[in-house]
Amino acid sequence: MKDKLLHLFYTGLFGSLARLPFNALYKVSDAMCWVLLHVWHYRRRVVRKNLLRVFPERSDAERRELEVAFYHHLCDIFMESIKSLHISDEELRQRIVVRGTELVDEYARQGYPVFMLLGHYANWEWIPYTYSQFSEPIVCAYLYRPTRDKASNDILLRIRSRYNGVPITQKRAVRTLLEMKRAGKPFLVSFVSDQHPNSKVMKHWTTFLGQDSMYVTGAEEIGRKVDARYVFCDATKVSRGHYRYTLRPMEPVEGEEFPYTISYLRMMETMIHRQPELWLWSHNRWNISREEYNARQAATSNPQYASN
Repeated sequence: MKDKLLHLFYTGLFGSLARLPFNALYKVSDAMCWVLLHVWHYRRRVVRKNLLRVFPERSDAERRELEVAFYHHLCDIFMESIKSLHISDEELRQRIVVRGTELVDEYARQGYPVFMLLGHYANWEWIPYTYSQFSEPIVCAYLYRPTRDKASNDILLRIRSRYNGVPITQKRAVRTLLEMKRAGKPFLVSFVSDQHPNSKVMKHWTTFLGQDSMYVTGAEEIGRKVDARYVFCDATKVSRGHYRYTLRPMEPVEGEEFPYTISYLRMMETMIHRQPELWLWSHNRWNISREEYNARQAATSNPQYASN
């Protein structure tokens, strides 16, 4: 009953907002931003800590300006995502430019699965629009982790599946993609791989944005099993509510255990430095150091070590 009531509430609220024109939605976004900054203080400590770590050379005033720009963009993404429930194809086409689709089509034409790697950058919730621009992949899918709130999860799936994107849970990713590979139909899958790994046994580290960072290897590990080809989704915010997504080939970094994953992280760094306010700074990306992680792993494997 609780889920049904929440679903009705979200559907009514978001459905009403989605029918507003963009100029009205952005006024709501501005008001929401003020609340997050001055009333709720939504994750401001995390945001400020991350900005200080990555941009220590900038002045306090410059980081403050970047912080405010980030919150404005975050609220815009939220409103733009809600608008996806009712925006027309024509209006979305006027707001999104997709380049490099021929790269995906060529890989698919050759019989390869295509793995599109992207980040929590620009408006990642509008990425499914790119699926409508391909001519070769028969199936376009995306990985996701279900939220605890089933009602909000249903709304998110509705938004992300608008252009026939097939949702695949992270737990079923390997099995599902192997089945798709055996079926012999060209497919594309998008992976968002720029945040802290969920697994408690991750052991892969590199330097990302100048920080010693764990990184996610799932896309490349699965890609090896299905002989995938990798493309990077380079995003740019042209103006408020207008984006350009450019699909670029990825060159493996020699000498690395996961050469395409490291290539992805380097391309992400370049993109983030270009328009830093567009990245998701509110995520606690560096909540544990390599030393702390190694100590925890040692304590877990050797209880006697933990007591010393």
